[in-house]
Amino acid sequence: MMSLRQQAEVIKMRIIKMLGGECCICGCKISRKGMTVHHLWYIFNDVVYSNYPRNDSGKLAYYTALEPLVKENPKRFKPICNTDHQSLERLCRFGDEKLNKLLAIRKITKTRRDK
Repeated sequence: MMSLRQQAEVIKMRIIKMLGGECCICGCKISRKGMTVHHLWYIFNDVVYSNYPRNDSGKLAYYTALEPLVKENPKRFKPICNTDHQSLERLCRFGDEKLNKLLAIRKITKTRRDK
């Protein structure tokens, strides 16, 4: 018998496969830090991860409730690795003006990787 965590993972991976099976940012199919499903937009009374308990039963309930919504309207969701999802969520905190300024400065900034 599968644990609650394993059941949630099976449903989550089924959703990710339904959405194309790879991260919409980096293209990975499997991430060491895991994969998730990103809402492109929310609707009234939507299924939101933060509304569920932060335990295995909450995770299972979330993905169980999310799956039919993804089936109904897959254009609202994107599969994404957790690393890129964290970055995307941080970027979403900025308004367009500030984000554009940050990106402009990033483009002219030399990093250690640019050597």
